[in-house]
Amino acid sequence: SIEAYDLYLHARALPDQRSRPTAIDAARIYQQVIAKDARFAPAYAGLASAFAASSAQGFRDDHGDELTEMRAAAEKAIQLDPLLAEAHDALGMVYARDGQWAQSESSFRRAIKLDPSDSQSYDDFSTWLLWPLGRIDEAVHEMRLAEKADPLSSAIQQRLADVLISEGRYEEAAAHCAGAAECLGRARSGQGRIDEAIQALSSLKNPRYLGYAYGRAGRREEAEKLAAAVAPNAFSQALIYAGLGDKDRTLEALERVAGLGAVRIGRALNTPEFAMLRGDPRVKVLRKKVGLPE
Repeated sequence: SIEAYDLYLHARALPDQRSRPTAIDAARIYQQVIAKDARFAPAYAGLASAFAASSAQGFRDDHGDELTEMRAAAEKAIQLDPLLAEAHDALGMVYARDGQWAQSESSFRRAIKLDPSDSQSYDDFSTWLLWPLGRIDEAVHEMRLAEKADPLSSAIQQRLADVLISEGRYEEAAAHCAGAAECLGRARSGQGRIDEAIQALSSLKNPRYLGYAYGRAGRREEAEKLAAAVAPNAFSQALIYAGLGDKDRTLEALERVAGLGAVRIGRALNTPEFAMLRGDPRVKVLRKKVGLPE
């Protein structure tokens, strides 16, 4: 179906499909593609990836339906085309969302072997498995391969910056922020250049990292106001409480993030913003709860 394929290309062209709003838009289009051509395997792979990305974010919706459809779509894509790299990449995301790390890694490696030119598989392998598991050197390596495959992608540049920040390579990360204020603010905050971080972050609609920076700067009243403003987003609150150095409230908020799965918690725990929690015995309990290895 030419019409179905045209719709599919439209979904694929959406920028940064791993963000929740874009993932939801993409899922809607992939469903339209499937309605027009129920045997088009790439549409099922795209749908599974979109649901995986959406279900790992957001706090206002019940993700149960997304998780069910995510698994069904990935399995259908593999059934229709066992050699489709996108299908194995989607399955890697599904397994990671469920904390099935060995199966996830096998799927990502299979996707990369089938299509070593697809930057998205390197990106997903890095951000959905290696980074959450704390294998940061490997995560950086995979993002370098993604960058090589698609050097003009600003989304890939920013995710490379994210993993570099997690490795403490802040100046190098800043060079890959591609003009993104949140990325640059995080890099400057990591360097202890808090005034510069606040300046970069002040323009953002989402004030979570600004609240973190206010906390680091000792501007407690402003940080507390932002913590109240970002509710009910528990991850944003956790960030701000971490900036304030409040371990108890940070961990309580991360407990509320746990429902979004091991990938989200694993990435958080491997960022410099939450470094103060390392060694706290309550983190071990949280890791076990979401399915992260010790």
